[in-house]
Amino acid sequence: MAVGLATAGFGAGAETELKAISEQWLEAYKKSDATFLKTALADDYVVVEPDGSLGTKADDVKSVTDKKFVLKSASMTDFKCRMLGDNAAVVTAMLKLSGTDEGTEFSGDYRAMDVFEKKDGKWVAVASQITKVEKEK
Repeated sequence: MAVGLATAGFGAGAETELKAISEQWLEAYKKSDATFLKTALADDYVVVEPDGSLGTKADDVKSVTDKKFVLKSASMTDFKCRMLGDNAAVVTAMLKLSGTDEGTEFSGDYRAMDVFEKKDGKWVAVASQITKVEKEK
């Protein structure tokens, strides 16, 4: 997906911008930066959490503000971006995460998918899903 996209003029710039936003998003979680989340997530943003539950922008901002979700370390690999016209994109990546959620420690590899929409010239996340990748047996 990303190979063809990288050669397209508008796609290459959007891919670079969306990768930077994705990296800033992880940093915001590590720094408990709710301000970034308030601007990077659409007001009607929804996320499917690893346990299958749904969360909203308000939930995300509150969990970071209240330090109920604390990301201690995060790295991103296998980033791919697929443009859906000029104003929408789907990105996927592998994440290696560790931290605490509601006081419970977590760590592992996760596959993430985010859907972005460009509104008023700015990319915002409108939906996400994160799935824990189980180790091969």
